[in-house]
Amino acid sequence: MSVLIPDELDNVLFNEDCLKTSKRMSDATIDLIYADPPFFTGRLYSMNGCCFDDNWTDMEEYTEWIKPRLNEFKRILKSSGSIYIHCDWHISHYLKVLSDNIFGRNNFLNEIIWKRQSSHSDAKQGSKHYGRIHDSILIYTGSQKYVWNQQYTPYDETYIKSAYRHIEPDTGRRYALGDLTGPGGKTKGNPMYEFLGVKRYWRYSRSKMLELLSLGRIEHKNGTVPLIKRYLNEMYGKPVQDIWTDITPDFQRKRFPTQKPEGLLGRIVGTSSNRAQLVYEPFAGSATGAVICNKIGRKWIGSEISDEACKFAIERLNITGCKLRLYSEPKTSIESQSVSIPLDNEKEAIRCQ
Repeated sequence: MSVLIPDELDNVLFNEDCLKTSKRMSDATIDLIYADPPFFTGRLYSMNGCCFDDNWTDMEEYTEWIKPRLNEFKRILKSSGSIYIHCDWHISHYLKVLSDNIFGRNNFLNEIIWKRQSSHSDAKQGSKHYGRIHDSILIYTGSQKYVWNQQYTPYDETYIKSAYRHIEPDTGRRYALGDLTGPGGKTKGNPMYEFLGVKRYWRYSRSKMLELLSLGRIEHKNGTVPLIKRYLNEMYGKPVQDIWTDITPDFQRKRFPTQKPEGLLGRIVGTSSNRAQLVYEPFAGSATGAVICNKIGRKWIGSEISDEACKFAIERLNITGCKLRLYSEPKTSIESQSVSIPLDNEKEAIRCQ
């Protein structure tokens, strides 16, 4: 099996096990991996002809299956890259321990709690447990130097009225007042000097403070500690935290049993990759990652073992105008809807029309 060259890794879906796809890639090739593996639910999922069997003999069988795949993901991930491992209560604690050993405990960044819905049928009348309404997403980085683009959510009206309660008379701009003193004082290297009659350790140098004063960005009264003005219309919003309650499934567009919402993948891809970088979705399913990457200018490669899921993914991407190539061993069910383009002796690229 030949190793893929970088030019081949763009808008490509492999109709095969992700273990095989990962082995096609060179070391340190991928900037971001979003892995949405089976959750060890013991269920058979079916929707619109797409079936997904998540039944396992026991936990040992599952971990023996997932471990070599995680090892490959580690190998192909760049040192500046990140991997998001999507799971839920069935398997999250096992995956955390396993992933700590593979990616390094020091490279564990976050556990995201995604509130996927407000209620669940497993907590109906008579149930003796709390409703299970969240998934977990474990984040590991390739090193301590990784891509990070902070994401924000809009402030709610209650917060705006409370924090940004001041309004500038001349401009009508709403603003909040913030501390200008240096946190940590001398131990953090903050400068001490007298400013507007107040001697303190300050956050900024004297020249910077004078600049802010000249720009009208400092509010002060005689004998009080000066404060900085932070205008609402200059703020990005509230930094995203590790509990996500603002992204809900789009049931009207859902056609694959475990399809994830575009908002979820959009936040992940936007945070942990830059434009033109390569995102790998090893359990591609309905290829939501490909849809997002096409929208915001990332390269995408995916693996999906289900023929039916691959068909759906191609149909979905064609609607958006994205040219998705499908790599697979010759299969009648796919060839009947495709035009084959020879790539090499071991595989062929199939560009669906």
